[in-house]
Amino acid sequence: MITLLNAAPDTGNQGVSALCHAVVAGLTRRSAAQVTVADHGRGLRQADWGYARVNLVGLTHHRRFWRGDSLRTAHAFARVGGGFNTPARIVRRSHTVLDISGGDSFTDIYGSKRFQAMVLTKRMALDAGVPLVLLPQKLGPFRDAGNRDQAVSILRRAKAVWVRDAQSFAFLQNALGDVFDPTLHRLGVDVAVALPRSKPEQLVGRVGSWLTQDRLFPVAGINVSGLLCNKDHEARQVFGLNGSHRDQLDALARSLLEADPHLRLLLVPHVQRPDGDVESDLDAARNLKARLGQMGQSRVEVLQESLSAMELKWVLSRLDWFTGARMHATIGAFSSGVPTLGLGYTDKAYGVFAECGIGDEVADLRRDNARQVAERAVASFVGRAALKDDLQQRLSGVKTRASREMDLIAHQAGMNV
Repeated sequence: MITLLNAAPDTGNQGVSALCHAVVAGLTRRSAAQVTVADHGRGLRQADWGYARVNLVGLTHHRRFWRGDSLRTAHAFARVGGGFNTPARIVRRSHTVLDISGGDSFTDIYGSKRFQAMVLTKRMALDAGVPLVLLPQKLGPFRDAGNRDQAVSILRRAKAVWVRDAQSFAFLQNALGDVFDPTLHRLGVDVAVALPRSKPEQLVGRVGSWLTQDRLFPVAGINVSGLLCNKDHEARQVFGLNGSHRDQLDALARSLLEADPHLRLLLVPHVQRPDGDVESDLDAARNLKARLGQMGQSRVEVLQESLSAMELKWVLSRLDWFTGARMHATIGAFSSGVPTLGLGYTDKAYGVFAECGIGDEVADLRRDNARQVAERAVASFVGRAALKDDLQQRLSGVKTRASREMDLIAHQAGMNV
């Protein structure tokens, strides 16, 4: 049995779900006999995802230590045989534990609670004597030296470590020093480039007609990040943005609509949270459309449905051009051959784009003001035909590389590939 940690498919963040489904689909295609995925439910359950049947086990970092799904409780039981604790027994019985840290959460910049969750999940496997393979992810940064030491200790004990950007690879080489092994410590592409697509059963309103192949107008997509927009002043301070992200997106959307009178804009949420949640992309998208006023009445639509990661990738694949700050939304677009401009608010977007050969297609929100972001977006949209040709030439190599990397990961997990 293979167990996958820190890729819970029930967070509402479809970027994390994309990682989960890409890994499970990749292992299933390589004849994985049994895969268990940690989520935020309760107990051990089964799920049929269409392309695979998986086990789900609840494992959450909370303070209700008397509950079996408590991460701290499960870690304690895993160290002493598992006992009656379900996630501890699952981990101890696993042939290998795979851990992807939500793609970018093996760092302390998101706070102590999330960092400790990343540490405890990995130590569950290591302290139980189960081989741990870290899947392609970003490492760091670590602001606290003690946190860095904890992370390095885990990296040294892991059976294999994959990273998805050159900056993380340099950190890994430096951290491991003389124990660095290029056969076990590797630089790869983000697993989500291989995420399958799935056509939604129904799209309401004009969105369905906008995504048909015989439409007579171009459709561009924008991901409106709730993280950066709903409390834009705080986001500007936390991430060091060169201005309000609302202003950046307002300028971008208006400039695109002015650049092509036939253009339609589809606003694509990628993190699905309840109304009023600070990270709700849907709230942020609705607010952007409202701010566009008359300009947005007939030419701007918000994707309202709560689609899965694979369904969202299908939607993204139907666009003529795409931009956004949610990195896995942009990965879903460019891995489908859609010309894409990433909006980077940390170094992670550039790192992933660069590893796929398209590092020039990232606008740095920390450097560019609203006017500059808008100009960059219009230039990218206008030049989309050339970008599409370049992307098509690169994608075959990127996907071949991703497939070979999954072969190696499956082999490291003990599968006969």
